[in-house]
Amino acid sequence: MTTTHGAKEVVYGFILVNSAPATVLFDPRASHSFISSQYVEDHKITMLPIRKPVMINSLGGEVKADHICPKVSLDIKGVNFVANLIILESMEIDVILGQGWLSACKGVIKYVQRLVLLTTPSGERIEYEGIQPIPEDNVDKK
Repeated sequence: MTTTHGAKEVVYGFILVNSAPATVLFDPRASHSFISSQYVEDHKITMLPIRKPVMINSLGGEVKADHICPKVSLDIKGVNFVANLIILESMEIDVILGQGWLSACKGVIKYVQRLVLLTTPSGERIEYEGIQPIPEDNVDKK
């Protein structure tokens, strides 16, 4: 299970993943980039077995990931990026873009302003503005 609760150095928002709307978390602390198994199933995204399964440390403990979605299209502000996303069960967020993907795009996160600076495949610098997630402990309180 993945949550934004208490996450201070991340940016949350929405992008298009293989042309379908998806929630995204830009997280420089994540070792890899991930996609939820439910999103993969709902949108019929191609997945392949990983030759050597990856052990992922998450809030719920260690999880084994054994499938990947190769060359997934990410539309961020009208620019097409590509990512290889490891499939994880029980993710509340559709996609997590971790340190490897962020490094490849020369990503800089300005989490106070909820901004992600990225370098496009053509070398242009763009700025993605995220949204403020609703803190779980403030839901239904008056």
